[in-house]
Amino acid sequence: MLHRALFLCLFLALPVSGFAQDAFRFVAFGDMPYCTPSRPEACAEEEARVARLMRDINTATPAFSVFVGDTKGGSEICSDERVLRAFSWMSLARHPLIYTPGDNEWTDCWQTRAGRFDPLERLALLRARFFRDHRSLGSENLILTRQADIDPDFRLYVENARWTREGIVFATLHVTGSNNNRPTEAGERPTSNPPAGALEEFQARDAANRAWLRASFAEAQRISARAVVLMQQADMYYAERCGRGQRSGFLAMREALEEQALAFGKPVLLIHGDSHVFLREPHGPAIPNLTRLMVPGAQDVRAVLIEVGNGPEVPWRFEAIGPVDRVATNPC
Repeated sequence: MLHRALFLCLFLALPVSGFAQDAFRFVAFGDMPYCTPSRPEACAEEEARVARLMRDINTATPAFSVFVGDTKGGSEICSDERVLRAFSWMSLARHPLIYTPGDNEWTDCWQTRAGRFDPLERLALLRARFFRDHRSLGSENLILTRQADIDPDFRLYVENARWTREGIVFATLHVTGSNNNRPTEAGERPTSNPPAGALEEFQARDAANRAWLRASFAEAQRISARAVVLMQQADMYYAERCGRGQRSGFLAMREALEEQALAFGKPVLLIHGDSHVFLREPHGPAIPNLTRLMVPGAQDVRAVLIEVGNGPEVPWRFEAIGPVDRVATNPC
């Protein structure tokens, strides 16, 4: 397993053409810290591991970092203290930090193991506390364009953000695990049956996400962007990769992504978490310009440093940073 992990890291970090000393870099990470209620004494160490990772990220001097959801473990209680705990380590970032929510901090909070909280109330808390204005988190501010401010049909979705750096359009999309808060259909495993109102919430947010996706690609076309980078929590292609899993909450979003990426024609990078393994996946020959990158998470407390080439083909170079004591290798 260790040899496989080392091979994967070396493969993802291979140098490619189009890089120069002034090529910029950013960091993506997510799904941490994951504390286990049965071992409360270990939670402080998990939180300390994330704090140490933040120091490693700062040392890498990224232009910005993006946290792709899940600021807590799924079996942790969704109390205010746990849901807002991320402020303590996000404040360590000496650069702009952008956050998009995951399922553990709101979608799954109705479950008994998470304290049977109202997911919509938890989501309202996230929106009120993490997305107060146009600024990013972190000690340095990046001014963001938020969907809520420019699209009158979707004023609720303050978490969907966009910004541009060196001819590349970056955008976050609020797409989460646990089937994106959509009740599962017959035959889907594992089953997910969130409380009343979940389907309506999913339908409205799914429409907002697809509108934001189209708007972001339209902005990329308008400015003749070199590439588009999208960031979300959910692993939408788990079922295809692993032969099992949920799909119904992602089908419309996947279709919209593939349609927009194909029409754009230039490099598109989708960054997500959810399955906790450092993995690069070419989308396939049908859409050769689309690459998917999954960041580590849970017990694998590492981040991914992404260097952006300055050549016309905008190559990417990926490198895992952080501790290697618990490297995960199974993406299923």
